[in-house]
Amino acid sequence: MTIQEIYNSQPVRKVEYMILDCQRQSEKGMWGMETGRVTIQNLLSIRKTILNEMFVMDDYYLQLLKDFNEAMKQQMIEMRKRTIALYESVAKAELPGTIEVEGKCYFGYDYPPLHPIQDERAKRMWDILNGTIDDFIPLYHNGFGQFRIDTYHSPVPTIESEHQMLYLSEETDNWNEGLDGKLTKDMHLIFAFHDLFEHMEFAIFDLLWVRDFNIELNVEIS
Repeated sequence: MTIQEIYNSQPVRKVEYMILDCQRQSEKGMWGMETGRVTIQNLLSIRKTILNEMFVMDDYYLQLLKDFNEAMKQQMIEMRKRTIALYESVAKAELPGTIEVEGKCYFGYDYPPLHPIQDERAKRMWDILNGTIDDFIPLYHNGFGQFRIDTYHSPVPTIESEHQMLYLSEETDNWNEGLDGKLTKDMHLIFAFHDLFEHMEFAIFDLLWVRDFNIELNVEIS
C-alpha cells in the first residue's frame, strides 16, 4: 500500500476523525477535561498501532529513517553545545547557590512540509501530537532529548558525554527494537528514536519526514 492509500484507509480515517471530534468536543466543554484527555490518549495509541501495522520497511523508508535519525542526532548535539555554553556563561558570574541548566529538543510546531500527506486532517493531527493543542503525550512534555548540567552535588559538575546523551553508552549503539533487525542493523539509531517509537504515541509515519526542530534552554539558580 502507498502512504496515500494507508491514510485514506477506513481504519486510519475512522480513528483520526474520532480523535479530532473528541478534541473539538473537549474544547467546547462537552467532555470533562481529564476524560477527554484520557480518551484522546487511548485513541492515539490505537492510531499508532494501526499505522505501524501497515508499515513495511523498504529502501525508500529506510533512507527516510536514516535522514530522520541523523537530523535528530545533529539537533541534540547542537542542543548539548548550547547548554554547555549557557552553563559556562552563568558559572562565570559566580552567583551564590546551585546552578541547573537544561536543554530540551522538540519537533517543530509547523507540520512537516516534506510529508506526502498535506491535508487539513493530517495538519490538525500534528497539532495534537506535538503539543500545540494540549499535552496528550505526557512523555513528550520534556521533548525527545534532554541534556542537563547542575551543581547540586559538586561545584564542578560532571558533564555527560555526547555518546552518553545519544546512546546511553560510550559505545555507538543501535536502538532499532521493533524494526526489521536485518535492514536496520547498521543504522546506529539513537535512543531518542527508540523513546519516540516505542514509548510515545507517535506512529512511524509521523516521524520519517520531520526535519525541523526547536531547542529550549532553561536556567535555575537556587
